[in-house]
Amino acid sequence: MAENTILVNLERCVGCWSCAMACKIGNGLADDEWWATVRTLGSGEGIDRPAGIYPDLTMGWLPVWSKKCVLCSGRTKDGKLPYCVYNCPTEALYYGEANSSEISSQINILLEKGYRVFKLPAWESSKENIVYASKK
Repeated sequence: MAENTILVNLERCVGCWSCAMACKIGNGLADDEWWATVRTLGSGEGIDRPAGIYPDLTMGWLPVWSKKCVLCSGRTKDGKLPYCVYNCPTEALYYGEANSSEISSQINILLEKGYRVFKLPAWESSKENIVYASKK
């Protein structure tokens, strides 16, 4: 059986936290428990501070899933999308079997458009079957 994965198009992510909140509510997590969070990629000097000097400011976001994430196995075995993917308003998240034609074709489309595809390094201690795509 192939592993399921989430493909994250970082160029579409707007840092809204809908994925994290949908996960939290859908899985009935405690107030202080998060299986998905969204990291701000900016200056590093605080939450949601852009990098650079005006007018050349940049900021991005990186959704990160903890190892506790179960990819909503109860939902997905019934053919439904994980809460995070289903509730992403910008369609930045794709879900499917790692080597499925749907995920592979999405990755190929992004590679043809000049994206790089990667996983987070092991020291991040994040869920392993999350794949990211970015132009940067």
